Amino acid sequence: DYEIFKRMSETNDQSAPPVSASSAITARQILFAAASFILGAWAFVKVNSISGPAFEPIIAACTNSEFSSPEEFAAKTGYHIYEPKLGLGAFNVLVCLITQFLLELRETPPSGLLVWGGVIVVSLPIAIANCVIAGRRGVRGLARYPTIFGLLAQLLGISVIYPLIWVPSYVFSSAKLGTPVTTNRVVYASLALMPGVILTYLVFTTDTDGYIWTCSAGILGGPILALCGLIMYTDKSESLAATCDDIAKCSNTVQKAYSLTGVISFALWACLVSLAYESYGLAYNQLWRVIWVEAGPSVAFMTIDTGVLFLGALLFIGYENGVEAMKALSLTPFVGPGAACCVVLKELESEATSKLLAEEEKKKV
Repeated sequence: DYEIFKRMSETNDQSAPPVSASSAITARQILFAAASFILGAWAFVKVNSISGPAFEPIIAACTNSEFSSPEEFAAKTGYHIYEPKLGLGAFNVLVCLITQFLLELRETPPSGLLVWGGVIVVSLPIAIANCVIAGRRGVRGLARYPTIFGLLAQLLGISVIYPLIWVPSYVFSSAKLGTPVTTNRVVYASLALMPGVILTYLVFTTDTDGYIWTCSAGILGGPILALCGLIMYTDKSESLAATCDDIAKCSNTVQKAYSLTGVISFALWACLVSLAYESYGLAYNQLWRVIWVEAGPSVAFMTIDTGVLFLGALLFIGYENGVEAMKALSLTPFVGPGAACCVVLKELESEATSKLLAEEEKKKV
């Protein structure tokens, strides 16, 4: 019996795959994942302490089943009418809430636009990276599912979900920069940025009593934009062969996407800086007062969103290369956080591609 058990054990040991160095959890992974998780947890507690009391009556009204129509809801509560069709049934409360949230931002100029615009600027490079990474071969965990991440971000806030869940998921995902994806995925990632920018323009410029504003608010903060990512489930990036041609072609496309996004991010940031200067000049203490010290719950919420999201992006970049994270931080005062992240993400993609191509050439020798 002992000999039989011994032979079975030897057979199992031989058939078990060896544990590779890349699959072993490292102290660096634990450090970055823990730091990001703590940042997200802090954001969750902070935004709830600020906005929770203000949002409770709105949530109570939005969940009140006694109202038979949005018109009755608006007439009896005094809140803005919303379009329930945009909630697709399951997310009607979210659309109701976000409509009131965006209305408060719209009615507190210019601070409302400044903080919402700040989140849009920071989120542009993150959106490109998330979509591309999700399609790369070998990626595991939530990083593979940007649609789920998008829905969670709409429900709980991107400043909570990105550092709390996405960055730790990426750290343990086995993702490898430079791994090729299809051109369609990169093109979609670039085009998917525009609806958020366009809807933001409509929310802060059109008449709030009009149906265009109501629909723009419901789409911008509702589930539809996140669910558009489902189209990428037909993408074949995971089965794409990692040939030298594919690696080089993908890298070129991804870098162009970051360059284009960087230009858009810089233009939006310049508009926000110009607006802030026209309103407050060089009185930074006055600017800080209206976006934080004396800000309403919606504005304060978005101020946290902007800062925490940028810190989360720096942790994501820093995990790949600490020097590049410091470079992004140093470039931010000059080009804005979105463009700064695009610059370093493009460089990281280029460096990773060079390494992959060198490895492929060695295999041919």
